[in-house]
Formats: sequence, structure tokens, C-alpha cells
Amino acid sequence: MNHRSHSQAKRIVSNVYTKSYLQTSEDWQKVARMIVFERLLPAVEGIAKKGAVINVLELAKSAAMDLSSGYIFGSANGMTFLQDVEYRQKWLHAFESFLVEPPQIRAGGMIEQSCMTMCNAAEASLQAREKEESGNGCTRAVVYEQLSQRLEVSDKDPTSKSRTNIIASELLDHLIAGHESSGITLTYAMYELSLRPQLQKELRAELSTLSPALSLSSSTPLFSDNESRHHLPSPSAIDRLPLLDAILQETLRLWPAVPGPQPRIVPPTSAPVNISGYDIPAGVRISSNAYTLHRNSEIFPDPNTWNPDRWINPDKERRQEMTRWSWAFSSGGRMCLGSHLATQ
Repeated sequence: MNHRSHSQAKRIVSNVYTKSYLQTSEDWQKVARMIVFERLLPAVEGIAKKGAVINVLELAKSAAMDLSSGYIFGSANGMTFLQDVEYRQKWLHAFESFLVEPPQIRAGGMIEQSCMTMCNAAEASLQAREKEESGNGCTRAVVYEQLSQRLEVSDKDPTSKSRTNIIASELLDHLIAGHESSGITLTYAMYELSLRPQLQKELRAELSTLSPALSLSSSTPLFSDNESRHHLPSPSAIDRLPLLDAILQETLRLWPAVPGPQPRIVPPTSAPVNISGYDIPAGVRISSNAYTLHRNSEIFPDPNTWNPDRWINPDKERRQEMTRWSWAFSSGGRMCLGSHLATQ
């Protein structure tokens, strides 16, 4: 997709992924409360009580999938990976093949069909909402509705095959990126913390300063008369936790979920583009990667060591320079659309 087409497509849904939108979105907050209190914390508590062994990567991807799909398609229409273990394992196994299969092989398979099913459910919810028939207290299909209502195609029929396929294709990209990269990052964070018991204690102490506390205080379903029992700390309060932020930033630095090349095509210009003294002609494919950028020892001393302390109270110039070299979500017009969703 060329730059102009990509920019136009990105603008259609970019506003519902901004930090300001997410931090004030009742739908996002409700989805997050539901996943945390009804699914994630009970799952972890159950594992702990049984003394069972858990695949942390699978658990992290499941939490990320339930969160992202609940926001994209609505809480009633998203995935239930944390609860349906058999289905999630089947889906994740199919996804491994999906990543390497050619389009003609994977077309219509389990991964694409699951996305189409959620799209159809979200469309039904949207139609019901417009007719004022939806009163179950579930959240809106925020991203689906935004894309559905603003997508400009010649056929305005919401049931048209072409329109449905365009929406499903776009949201499948969101779904894949939303669960995989966040799951990988969470897994590496847990791995690094598992090696440092003292840091775990310090993080728990910092998290205990939040109000309300993050604990499983009630088994009452979220969508009930007792909804007030379930609260999450405000996003702004979480943003102000320096150790948590440092752990996240350092994990994204040393273990970026997308460490490999991110190619770009030099645009047509009257003269070659000059990068660090090298003239690059138009049409040439170039790339950079987070793995290399994040291991610049001039910016990140001892770069192969996971050290959250480098992010705690650096001077302003040092912080700006480290941030400038941080490329876990890329940068510029092709920067990851869901970077704020991933870090909320």
C-alpha cells in the first residue's frame, strides 16, 4: 500500500486508538474491568491454588486477545481465550500455520473465519443498537463501528460482501497485532521479573499505592447490580508509577516483539534521499530494526543487560535521547496504530 492510501486508511480509525481517547473511553474501561476481574485474576488464582504449571506465553496472549478483541468487536462479541482453553489452544496452533501459509491456502481457514464471525456479531450489535434494541449493558464494538461508519466504498449496503471483506481484512490485522506483540512483551517482562525476587517486591509495593487496589475482592459478575465492586485504578495514576514504566520500557527495548527489519520504499523525489551521508535513490527498499537500534551502546550502556534503572530519573536530555532511539512500535506515518492500547 502506498503512502497516501495508507494514511487515508489509518485516519479512519486512528482516533479510537489515541491515548486521550482510551483514557476516557467508558467502553475500554469496562472491557478492561471485565477481563481483569472476571477472567484473568480468577484464572491466575485457580492456577496458584492447584499449584499447576502454566504456559505463560499462552496466558499472556490470551489476556491480550480477550482485551483487544473485546474493544474492537464489543465485550459480547470478542474472544474468550482465558475461559475457553480448548478453543484458544486450537486457534493459537492454527495461527502458527497461518503465519507461514500463502494467502490461497489460509483463505477461509480458522483464523479468517473467527474474525468474520466476530465482524458479523459486531454488525448485528450495531444494527440492534441503532434500533435501540440493545440493552444488555455490554460495550460497543468501538473499532468495528468506527471503521464501518466511516469506510468510504461505492456500495453502502452494510450486508455487501465487498464491504464486509474489507472490514474483516482490516480488523484481522488489528486482531493479530493486538494479541501477539502484547503477549510476547508480557511474557518477557514476567521472565525478567522471575529472575529478580527483590524487584518483584519493589513492584508490588509500588502497585499497592494505587487506589483502588488491584485484587480479586469479589466473584460477582461485572455486568450486574454489584458492578461498583469492580474498579481499576485510573489510567493517569498507573502512568505515574515510575518502576512499572521503567520495567515496561526496558522490556520493550531489550525484547521488542518485532525485532526484525521493517522495510520502507524510498519515495519518488527530484533528488536522492540523503541518510547519514548516503544518497538513496527513489524506489529502493530500505529497512531498520528495533533489535539493532536498541543495542546502541552510546545510548544504552551495557545494552544486552535488562536494566530498568536506566529509565528511572534520567536527566531530560538522556530521557529524550533514549525515547528517540526506542523503536518497539516503529515511528512516523507507519508507526504501530495500537501502541497506546498495548501500553494502557
